[in-house]
Amino acid sequence: MMRVCLTVVFFAVTSWAHAIELKSVRWSTDQDSSRVVLEVSGQPKFSYFNLNNPSRLVLDVTNLSAKMFQELVAVKDRRIRRVRTALRNRGSRLVFDLAGHYRSNIFALEAKGKFPNRLVIDVVGYVAGEKASVRSSKPEELTEPPVEKRDIVVAIDPGHGGKDPGASSYGLIEKQVVLQISKRLARRFQGEPGYRAVLTRVDDRFIPLKNRPRIAREAGADFFLSIHADSFPKNKSVRGTGVYALSLRGANSELSRWLQNTENADDLAGGVDLGDVDNSTRQVLLNMSMESAIRISKQAGKFVLSDLTDMGRVHKKQLGLANFAVLRSPDIPSLLIETGFLSNRSDAKRLSSSREQEKIAGAIFEGIKRYFEKSPPANTFVGWRKQNMGKRMTVEVKRGDTLSELASRYGLSLQALKELNGLQTDVIRLGQTLEVPISPR
Repeated sequence: MMRVCLTVVFFAVTSWAHAIELKSVRWSTDQDSSRVVLEVSGQPKFSYFNLNNPSRLVLDVTNLSAKMFQELVAVKDRRIRRVRTALRNRGSRLVFDLAGHYRSNIFALEAKGKFPNRLVIDVVGYVAGEKASVRSSKPEELTEPPVEKRDIVVAIDPGHGGKDPGASSYGLIEKQVVLQISKRLARRFQGEPGYRAVLTRVDDRFIPLKNRPRIAREAGADFFLSIHADSFPKNKSVRGTGVYALSLRGANSELSRWLQNTENADDLAGGVDLGDVDNSTRQVLLNMSMESAIRISKQAGKFVLSDLTDMGRVHKKQLGLANFAVLRSPDIPSLLIETGFLSNRSDAKRLSSSREQEKIAGAIFEGIKRYFEKSPPANTFVGWRKQNMGKRMTVEVKRGDTLSELASRYGLSLQALKELNGLQTDVIRLGQTLEVPISPR
């Protein structure tokens, strides 16, 4: 996923009396990822996060004793420059110096049969020309689950909800309108191979601002989209869509400032204290690469703004920057999209139309998809498809498939698909394999 370098997993700290030992280390590498496997004498308790400038993966194992570390220090490949170790409280800290901004994934596997307890560290990112290799401190070779090509996850956040209705005018209520648009947008992503959508709410309920990015994070989101339809009573002639990314320096226009204040104030009234974090959390956040998240947000935002501009009227033909609370996630690129202004009669009429809602959803979808087609996250189906463009792959006919639907799915005419596979009729059978080109769609 295109998560920008922050994953924190908290486990309870165990006493030193229950420390586990490192038994052996092995690592493997290929074009898509590097994997380090630590075989340990018991169940590891761990947390981890990523830092930038320079890129590092920091892994704290609170119950691991400092033995056998010489084998771990020997780990080195084109993604992992070196591994440093140190005692930390009653456990161990392992720092992986990385060669670039790679995504990290760490998980534990329980002992099973000949397999001991293991802690698996994946550093994921495409490296051209990397040949598969395996190194081990033990003669026998054991295997772990493969690093699979995954979907790009887009979290869609319908603004407001429940006791917080948002803006209202001309008989429309913001919380209802944005939920309808968000559901249409989610269906677009769900219908696109290589993508998956997650909604922060699917009905009329109140979700505090700080919980919305949390829902996205728990879903493994690569991108976060907050959907709104505001009101600007100071000037009812204000209309059109707008796209906003986070600015740590605050708003860059009077409208941005007014919008951020109303959006944040509504939720603060619901009892959220956005500043209530401890010093250690503040220190972690200070060390994170929020600048990278903002950079990606701005790049994707330009694509979305371009597609919204092609669709119809936009309020401003440049990306807005504002300090929206819902965008303050240091690890997930995010955008807030104003689909229009309910205070404007023309916008209100447009936002009440299912056809226009579908157009808005389509423009947002195309913008985000265009960004990811250009810069796909590592180890995703979309990234794999881009790398293998022009090649062919084999697909299996599943229940309910028709030849015409398969042709449309892979960007072919019916006749072209038949010719490619030497078919004389349109009849296909369950389990039959067909060749199709790897295409952008």
